[in-house]
Amino acid sequence: MTVQAVDVEYDEFGFIKDYVCPICGAKVKFSHEDDIGTKFFKCEKCGQCSSKLKTPKRKELESYLKELTEPVTLEKISEILNSTIKHDERNKLITFLVMLLTYTEEDQINLSFTAESSTGKSYIPLELAWYFPKADVLEYGYVSPTAFFHEYGTLMTDPTDTRNIEDKDKQKIIYINLHQKILIFMDQPHDQLLQRLRPLLSHDRKTITHKITDRRKIGGLKTKTVFIEGYPTVIFCTAKFSMADQERTRLLLLSPETTEQKIKDAILLKIEKESNRQAFHDLMESNPKRVLLHDRVLKIAQSKVKYINIPEELRNQISEKFFQKHNTLIPRHQRDVSRLIALIKAHAFLNLWHRETIENAIVVNDEDVKEGFKLYEEISAANELGLPPEVYNIYTKLKDQIPDEGLTRKELQTAYYQTFHRTIGKKRLDQVLSLLETVGLLTEEPDPNDRRQKRFLLTPRGVYISNMENQNSNNVEKINTPEGVSNAHQKKLVPSHRVSISELEGVLRKIFLKVTEAEFLDLVHEHSDYDKHNAAEFLTKLIDEGKIAYDPDGWLKWLK
Repeated sequence: MTVQAVDVEYDEFGFIKDYVCPICGAKVKFSHEDDIGTKFFKCEKCGQCSSKLKTPKRKELESYLKELTEPVTLEKISEILNSTIKHDERNKLITFLVMLLTYTEEDQINLSFTAESSTGKSYIPLELAWYFPKADVLEYGYVSPTAFFHEYGTLMTDPTDTRNIEDKDKQKIIYINLHQKILIFMDQPHDQLLQRLRPLLSHDRKTITHKITDRRKIGGLKTKTVFIEGYPTVIFCTAKFSMADQERTRLLLLSPETTEQKIKDAILLKIEKESNRQAFHDLMESNPKRVLLHDRVLKIAQSKVKYINIPEELRNQISEKFFQKHNTLIPRHQRDVSRLIALIKAHAFLNLWHRETIENAIVVNDEDVKEGFKLYEEISAANELGLPPEVYNIYTKLKDQIPDEGLTRKELQTAYYQTFHRTIGKKRLDQVLSLLETVGLLTEEPDPNDRRQKRFLLTPRGVYISNMENQNSNNVEKINTPEGVSNAHQKKLVPSHRVSISELEGVLRKIFLKVTEAEFLDLVHEHSDYDKHNAAEFLTKLIDEGKIAYDPDGWLKWLK
């Protein structure tokens, strides 16, 4: 930092205190003063005279600014975040990047932490909030939908009220500015507020108008108008799995890890923190790496970057790779690909000083695409099914223990305890099973030996296949889908002859509950003389007759 030395102090040897030569950084002494009163100082090393001096801290500041903006990897970010968030590498990195996108013009996305209690679902976003400007983070322990509008909104005159009257007599509105804000809802019991914010979460409009009602003091109801402006980043934490499909498709779904090693390290951290809270707090506040990341976020927030662009050659690379991993496309993939793009852009935003800049935009490079795909692939399986990762993890750990004849609820509870070493209650199990049935990974069938209870069978990819029922027997053999089934079993599933058109509907009803459109057309072609064009017309006929329909996730389901 170069300064004009005016009121300087001298040490006992006549050198100027706190300032050095701007050329070589050595000590200086007073030299002379010109006729207009400007003081000049002479360097003892290089002999140059100057009226400008600099502080010794300037070099430290320049070094700090250089480190602040140098390229940073996700591994380094994870190492810094590990100071208070043990393990959960994927979750903390994704959450940090999502929060960082808040400072773009319209690339914000939203996420939900859904998991059982005591797993730390609200801990991760709250800890990460430390790195972001406090004025930009709004934290809610619990808030009802109506209270949210009242508490955060500002009462102002409706700009659309053009009547020629005094402002105090004009219609009033509640104005809420959420532009570049981070909203963290902790332990919300329901998703009604998210339902009211659907258009905002989907970025349908930057300004959304809501009509809410309040009870009057005297009685009756009063309608109020609420204007919400801006695209915030919404982080929703809940222990319930009952979130509606429309909300799940609008959120990136995450669940904290519950591994034994993570729990052990978290306990050790908690002991350290709670043994001397003030010392721990001071240590975290003064940690140079944490402070550096905090300042980096602040510098990103203050940057004039509004947009993050992806060049055409990388767009082709992204689309090709996405299509390779999704042979069959369903409607919700349109929202899933947006989350992939968001992670790619967030990585570029993290390193904006090393990206091509065009006016108020930066350009994504190959490294951003690579890191974005790497993160997305770790969560894609669960998210593209619309499942919280915790539920999907339960499914992946238990599916090998489910035989062809299925398991009862009690047997599933036993398998859960043996796998995760903790119990699961009936209500929680019912929520898990309901979600797995909704996305077609499990199906519920009566127990052939005891019709009073149900058995749960695997149905990979949402396709349930059974052999044709023997009219002389009540025992119907249930078999999994072709994916992961032996060749011997598959031979039982495919008739040795093609059926007539009149029999086709009955055959299809017996061999699946839910399929994609492409799988339906393949099944029709496989079991009949219809080609793909005729198969499509057959599907249209069944839809028109109300016998089959698409569910919200794009699967075809029998209705009656």
